[in-house]
Amino acid sequence: MFIKYLKKVVDGDYLTSSEAYEVINLMLDTEVAESQVAALFAALRLRKESGEELFGFARALLDRAIKHEGMEGLLDTCGTGGDGCGTFNVSTAAAIVCAACGVPVAKHGNRAVTSQAGSADVLEALGVRVDLSLDEARMLLEEIGLAFLFAPGFHPVMKHFGPMRRSLGIATAFNFLGPLINPFCPTYQLMGVADEDMIQPVAEALARLGRKQALVVHAENGMDEIAHVGVTQMAKVEGESIVPGRIIRGGAVNEYQDQGVRGGDAVHNARIVREVLAGKPGPAREMVLVNAGAALMVAEKVRDLDSGIRMAAEAIDSGRAQEKLRQLVRYSQESRVGRC
Repeated sequence: MFIKYLKKVVDGDYLTSSEAYEVINLMLDTEVAESQVAALFAALRLRKESGEELFGFARALLDRAIKHEGMEGLLDTCGTGGDGCGTFNVSTAAAIVCAACGVPVAKHGNRAVTSQAGSADVLEALGVRVDLSLDEARMLLEEIGLAFLFAPGFHPVMKHFGPMRRSLGIATAFNFLGPLINPFCPTYQLMGVADEDMIQPVAEALARLGRKQALVVHAENGMDEIAHVGVTQMAKVEGESIVPGRIIRGGAVNEYQDQGVRGGDAVHNARIVREVLAGKPGPAREMVLVNAGAALMVAEKVRDLDSGIRMAAEAIDSGRAQEKLRQLVRYSQESRVGRC
């Protein structure tokens, strides 16, 4: 059965969402040669995955996840990574700022794959315990409006795809699936993609997954974030409607701006996040503000991007964002004590 789908993809045809769903189940429930699996996902990447395919894959993985539905109004700011730009963890800092603005944030993420520091790595460096159970994550969302969802803890089946992904050594559909399979099924999502061609397919998948509002973004310099200067391509999801557009921020991209958002290892990036939350001016702050501002707009907290940026700046300058990080550290560590 799997070979039928492999031939279809190799011939240049698209899988339906039902066929994509079955592909995942065949990989998990039957003996499929790793070479065939690698061939299928390499062929998909060569011609670019469709929204239907991403939706089918995501639905299959969510059906096997440890998930929690029913918490309304949650926001996620998880991106694909893999843009090669070496920025610090912008979406992680933006998530903390959004939570400080009163939007409940279920931040889905993992350790580094292509970068030096994934969201889990930098949060650990900040003192946060990342390996929360479902009940612990739900408790943090109820108590402080912010929780980190460590992907391997909620998607145990993903370990089966590790050998194939490592042997291929290239980006595959799984790079786009991570942000699509948040186990708390958020209402709102800001998602950056490293491939401009995938803005529309990812937006289609988010719409099919039931996001009330979402924004899929890709900056002209290749970042899977909204650029604080220059042009960012985007697609806005509102229910079943998808509207393409651009976000244009004033100023010219220059070496100072690039250096100001350049990241490093987890300790280095944690220091940048702390400095931003403490109110230090500069390009890193501007990056966090524009991404947090957009997320606040997506979450219907404000009407437009500029209002979101002002709200995010006030959360930082008032000290509320710093306090939200302190709460996340304290409550995540205390939940460990509660388990013992």
